[in-house]
Amino acid sequence: MATSKQDTQTLIDKIRSLPTDRIAEVEDFVDFLKTRMEQQATANKVNQPLVFPVVSVGKWPEDLSLHREDMYGDDGR
Repeated sequence: MATSKQDTQTLIDKIRSLPTDRIAEVEDFVDFLKTRMEQQATANKVNQPLVFPVVSVGKWPEDLSLHREDMYGDDGR
């Protein structure tokens, strides 16, 4: 959203016309908006998918069995 210099000056004039305690509220709100924007930017970076390297070790042997009995030879005990 583009903001013209005139729009910015109008906003500044409106803020200056407020009582001091209200100006503090405006400042708090602006700080809140900035913090929320930073958190959203950080969240967008965090949600990027992870890319892991792929290492190929070739084909598995045809006679490979991952059954417990075949790996440990204890008949499933």
